[in-house]
Amino acid sequence: MSLQINSTIKPTTLRLMFRCMKSLRYRVARLAACLSLFGLLSLATGCGESRQDLFMKHAMRDRGDTSEPDESSAEEPAAAAPAETAAAPPEQVASSQQVTQTAAKSTPAEAPVVPEPAAPEVVEEIGIPPIDERQPEEPLSDPERRKRSYDNLLKINEAILTYLQQNGHYPRAYQTTAGNVPTLSWRVELLPYLGYESLYKRFDKTRAWNMPPNKDLLQFIPDEYVSPERFDTKTNYLLPIDSAFIFGENRAIRPSMIDDGAANTIMLVEVNDQFAVNWTEPKDFDPQNPMQMSPYLGGLRSDGTFALWASGFPVLLESGLSDQQLFRAMSYNLSDAMQASDIHRPIAVQEAEADPVIQASLPDQLGDEQDPESALLAGVEVPPGIEEQQIEREPMPSPIALTAAQDKLRGIFLQDLQDADSEEDKAKLAAEFLKKSADMDSDPAGAFALQRAALRLAVDAGDARVLIQAIDQRVARFEVNSFRENLKWIQEYGEATASRDSTSVKADKLLQRSIPVIYAGIRENEFMRASAIARIAHRYTGMSRDEKVPRLLLRLRSQLGAANREYEQSVDDLEAYRVNPDNVAAGAAFGRFLCFIKGDWQTGLPLIAAADGGDLAEVARMDLRGARRASDQVAIGDAWWELSERAAGAYGQGAQDRAVLWYEKALEVLPESLDKIHVRNRLQEADDTDGRSPVALCVQLADELGIDLSQSLTSIAADGDRRMGNRDDDDD
Repeated sequence: MSLQINSTIKPTTLRLMFRCMKSLRYRVARLAACLSLFGLLSLATGCGESRQDLFMKHAMRDRGDTSEPDESSAEEPAAAAPAETAAAPPEQVASSQQVTQTAAKSTPAEAPVVPEPAAPEVVEEIGIPPIDERQPEEPLSDPERRKRSYDNLLKINEAILTYLQQNGHYPRAYQTTAGNVPTLSWRVELLPYLGYESLYKRFDKTRAWNMPPNKDLLQFIPDEYVSPERFDTKTNYLLPIDSAFIFGENRAIRPSMIDDGAANTIMLVEVNDQFAVNWTEPKDFDPQNPMQMSPYLGGLRSDGTFALWASGFPVLLESGLSDQQLFRAMSYNLSDAMQASDIHRPIAVQEAEADPVIQASLPDQLGDEQDPESALLAGVEVPPGIEEQQIEREPMPSPIALTAAQDKLRGIFLQDLQDADSEEDKAKLAAEFLKKSADMDSDPAGAFALQRAALRLAVDAGDARVLIQAIDQRVARFEVNSFRENLKWIQEYGEATASRDSTSVKADKLLQRSIPVIYAGIRENEFMRASAIARIAHRYTGMSRDEKVPRLLLRLRSQLGAANREYEQSVDDLEAYRVNPDNVAAGAAFGRFLCFIKGDWQTGLPLIAAADGGDLAEVARMDLRGARRASDQVAIGDAWWELSERAAGAYGQGAQDRAVLWYEKALEVLPESLDKIHVRNRLQEADDTDGRSPVALCVQLADELGIDLSQSLTSIAADGDRRMGNRDDDDD
């Protein structure tokens, strides 16, 4: 290549042009060398950086200074080392370290993220000293570390649940830029809910975690995220973010979207030290193989891994749990029928006896069929009158089998699913899927996948009849929680049809199913979930329906809210009574909840009768003594009736219900007399009055809608599935 130079150009200008050309050749040569070295490293490691890591590095470049770089600033600061993530198993970490050491001679080592020293005024404003100033003088003992970690879990849990309550969904795993590049962890988003508003405001949400000003805030890690083993800027409290887990794919998930229920799904784990991450870093627990999670867990505590259920209950995942059990506990959308009670163990803290807050949060025992949320009520009988059939059901298919079945279903029926455009087509296809699944006796995973597709189609079609059939078929065949299965799909149906004209939705079957679901919720102390079902059911009462049903549903919603407040207080009363059995006042308070809210008189009445003094305690003792003569039965009924006129709400209703029970006994044997007329008048008055307790309102609604509340949801499903099968046979 030749270059003609204009003779009019000044010598100084020529020297500047040659210097620029020389600099350009130097940079081209250096770029070629870097590309060559990158190729060698790729061959040595077997793979290059992921596209997400490259995007992250590109996004993390500080472009604040656009001037020509000098030789000392030519090297770009790198992102955090991939070996220090929670995504690689121990053997891969060791292998990666060996490759790094081999390449260190020819490539500069990545510099750690070093925050700038904080100015005193910044420390004062944030209110947290840098982590270097919070080191304990002596290493903590094992019991101290255990207790501190447990306290951290409780505080993080409270913040997550407060976020959920205010926003309607769990926090996303990480924040992103406008280009969808991850920037900051959920732990930053949670700062205001932990009380660190000033620290939260200092973060730049549009920049990466290891760019200024964010990197300089690493040193202000909140105590709640600090590992008691290390006291540095890394945290062991991570969210499971595999695609099968609730925080996977950066979802903003709602509790109703968790198939197994929040109480049966793990939302946070304490991972081993080598998988800890910088607390602001948008990385969490993402095992390469979600069916092999045990290498990541159990290294910090002697008896297992500390974790949180998505309902907010702390749990110890024991060391002996299998990888499949861990996967089922963390998966959210496979309806694998794993109950928390199958693996739940309370976290034991040595100082628990001296700490009433910890002691109050640890259940004494867990029944085989109970969720952790109701563990404090272990041993309490449910209201009588529920018949549970002995039904043999199949265990849930394995997660691997379910995943394979879902893939097969999409491959076989993809065109049918795409062609089902109208609501009528979707409902028809859902019914076809149910019929096919009923014939798959030898393919439980295939049947389960078809049922799931039918449920989704029925929700999209707004067809409650097909939806209830699908729920019943699943509950009748597989060992799933019947209450939670009904709850989940009724809630999804309500959300999907919320914006539609209620008169255009085929929801009669849903209205009828809602009452036994609400009744089951009362028995399981799930008052707010039952209230949500009552709200959905109220939408579908219809304008032409008798006004009594919508009126009763509105009252039921109100009473369920009051019942939930009574339940929360009753847990404290029960705990006080357990700690001190001589505290008869606490026992009586818990007994009132059982009798007047739950309708469990058999368990609650003796607790009320044991109280010192008071009209209620005296009537309870009279009730327990019983009566042989009809006149004495009337007297007991009158005593309860008098109490009902002096009490309000559910307590007045409960006393009236007890009076009605004694009046009905007396009416059977009373001769024609003024006493009999008196009893009949009282019974008629009670019948004409709207219920004032959740149980009484459910009974009244069941009478209005022709529903039998004497069967459990599992028994109802078995009968419904059997009737559906008979109709199919008749049709054939």
